[in-house]
Amino acid sequence: MKVNKVIHGDCLIEMKKIPDKSIDCIVTDPPYGINYQSARRTDKNLWKPKIMNDKIPYTIWTDEAFRIMKDNTALLCFTRWDTEECFRKALTKSGFVCKSQIIWDKEVHGMGDLTGDFAPQHENIIFAHKGRFTFKGKRPKSVIRSQRVSPTKLKHPNEKPVDLIEKLISFITIENDIVLDLFAGCGTTGMACKNINRNYILMEIDLKYINIINERVK
Repeated sequence: MKVNKVIHGDCLIEMKKIPDKSIDCIVTDPPYGINYQSARRTDKNLWKPKIMNDKIPYTIWTDEAFRIMKDNTALLCFTRWDTEECFRKALTKSGFVCKSQIIWDKEVHGMGDLTGDFAPQHENIIFAHKGRFTFKGKRPKSVIRSQRVSPTKLKHPNEKPVDLIEKLISFITIENDIVLDLFAGCGTTGMACKNINRNYILMEIDLKYINIINERVK
């Protein structure tokens, strides 16, 4: 199986080409199902107003994900407080054991309802096992601080910082492991893998991000 590659395609189709029990780790950021639209950008050539497949929580990838992961490995799935239960149920139904919730502290809060809600400063990550995963090193804490990407520097409306993904991957993999990202966005997972000597497979359905990904992971 070829690694360190970027695949333009639907992960539901592309995962079927991956052999059983061949992936060491999945780190991914699926559409949350909130019909997200960024208000930060006006240049529509950079991205569409809406995220693709974001009408409902996009959970139909979990069965194939379970099939292709090796036994006793771990998965990390970004989500949000109001859709997390949908992803947890889907992962559990597919055979994963949802062990805990990780909190990403963005250090800088977002906007939202300026007068009627707490200023949002975190995102949730589901940590799940296939079988029984054990940490190879020191047990990490469940709150990880990493400043969000500045809105003026975003290449994707839901872009995650490279150092955050590096930390997450380093906790649950070793060098030369194969890390799969089903919803690669602008390729942050690939950059993180290169920085810490992991192999990667990136899948992205939206063609306009493929060139961005390829440039970033060079």
